[in-house]
Amino acid sequence: MRRRVFIRLGKGDVSPDADATDITIDMIDAFGTLDRGMNQLLERLFQLGTRPSETVVDLMIVATAVYAADTGISRERYADDGWTRIIDLSVPVANPDLWSAFAARLSSMLRFLTGDHWAFVFRPRPEGYEEIARQPDEMDLTDFSYVSLFSGGLDSLIGAIDLLASGQRPLLVSHYWDGEASSAQRQLLEVLQERYGDAFASIRAYIGFRKTDFAEAGSDNNQRARSFLFYSLAIVAADAVGSTNKVLIPENGLIALNVPMDALRLGSLSTRTAHPHFIQSMSELAVGLGIDATLENPYRFKTKGEMAAECLDRNLLAELAPVSMSCSHPAQVRFESVPPQHCGRCVPCLIRRAALAAGLDSSDTTPYFLNDLHANVLDSRSADGKNIRSFMFAAENLRRAPAKARYLVQKPGPLQLEDLDDYVDVYRRGMAEVSKILRGVRVAHGR
Repeated sequence: MRRRVFIRLGKGDVSPDADATDITIDMIDAFGTLDRGMNQLLERLFQLGTRPSETVVDLMIVATAVYAADTGISRERYADDGWTRIIDLSVPVANPDLWSAFAARLSSMLRFLTGDHWAFVFRPRPEGYEEIARQPDEMDLTDFSYVSLFSGGLDSLIGAIDLLASGQRPLLVSHYWDGEASSAQRQLLEVLQERYGDAFASIRAYIGFRKTDFAEAGSDNNQRARSFLFYSLAIVAADAVGSTNKVLIPENGLIALNVPMDALRLGSLSTRTAHPHFIQSMSELAVGLGIDATLENPYRFKTKGEMAAECLDRNLLAELAPVSMSCSHPAQVRFESVPPQHCGRCVPCLIRRAALAAGLDSSDTTPYFLNDLHANVLDSRSADGKNIRSFMFAAENLRRAPAKARYLVQKPGPLQLEDLDDYVDVYRRGMAEVSKILRGVRVAHGR
């Protein structure tokens, strides 16, 4: 079922075809200011003495609109096949002709990322919103060497430590919505501030939507479009500061490829948030829009364990690792009557546990809900055992037919031919890394 979403900048911004609009999302608050957390990012950039172009402000609005539709439109209710949605977005931008020229490319990118069909209509911003970003009184001349994503996870922590320990001056950009990610980001940044002082700056953007914002649409918790929003925020920051066009996405190669563990997790059922093809597509979109920003994953050929082992300040990493948050759904353990924490059993948790076992001299002190993988026989039909059993099957299949790795790494999406051997190698090493901690773990198909 097609869902038509109208993005509105102010009450005077009225849909010409209101009868065909299913959802209207206001992006301006009662005070006439850009809403939904976007102004938080712009104000922080203003405080840094920088101003982004209106084109990247449009990118942020478009990405926020996509994120709203992705998280607010229920797949169960509105996807005819239970998964693939058809979403039309009407978005006001400063230069509709420019954005219209890239509408097809944007739709293709998002199709790859979320598994849905997206269509865009770009129209002029309404009167009074021709310029949204404020011009600071004095431009800051501080040179940032990189803009780097800082999610609060282990990989982004290693990325930040490596930059700071090597004498770089990064601008760390965070997006948060849930409390667990926010807490991890805040605590990690506080310690980094104590250690490195003003050797870096940070921006945190609280952008998201509640069910009450458009309750008639339902909700979807997969958040597959979040990386489009996250990358866009970093591009806004890079455009504003002007001293660097390098946006770093610190992510280990195994997670970036995210090869399906079994035949049932194909296409959009496996997330592609940091897949090399999407990162390349995002860079190409920025260049096409005239934005001087390029995205790169500097750890794309490293396993998570190799990232930890080669971290330039392993003592600091060992101290901060328990504070970082890698779990895909830390709040889900509340059903077990415990506070949000690493579940210890999801795919990101398993890769994290393997990485810290391989990369640190000291033991992993992270609290996990499933703390001891070897204590009991795990039910493969339960949350405790299903991902572990999938890992075991995938690792065993790879062991029996190692040549299949070249085929498997290309299943989630296209890869550059010149990088293919490196991706095959990191996939093999990453799977071996996880397999090591699963030795002796018992999983059975429960009754």
